Amino acid sequence: MIAIKDTPALATAGLTFLGAFSRFTHGRYTPSFYQYQIDHAPDDASTRYIPVLDTIVGTMLLLPQTRAIGAMISVFFLAIGAGLQIQKRGKPEYISQAVLTFAVAAVAAWLSWE
Repeated sequence: MIAIKDTPALATAGLTFLGAFSRFTHGRYTPSFYQYQIDHAPDDASTRYIPVLDTIVGTMLLLPQTRAIGAMISVFFLAIGAGLQIQKRGKPEYISQAVLTFAVAAVAAWLSWE
């Protein structure tokens, strides 16, 4: 049975898997999400490992034994990404999206810690 406290971790896992799927397929099935990803990190040689890492972290978020570590890794990468985007663009719409995603991952990490 899934508890309410697992919801933020599962939401973060779903978003992580969506990102991995979108990068793997180059937006064929998720064009608007892929465009959002390309706006934040262009699809080049430096980003080819992102979907692999997303898949690993998403799987860690699904498993109760590794959920806390996966959530902390998500928080770490989201903090770096949000900081870079805020520094690069500084537009309110990017800040609110970054902060919301970071907050959900942070809550998942906090609730998964035992």
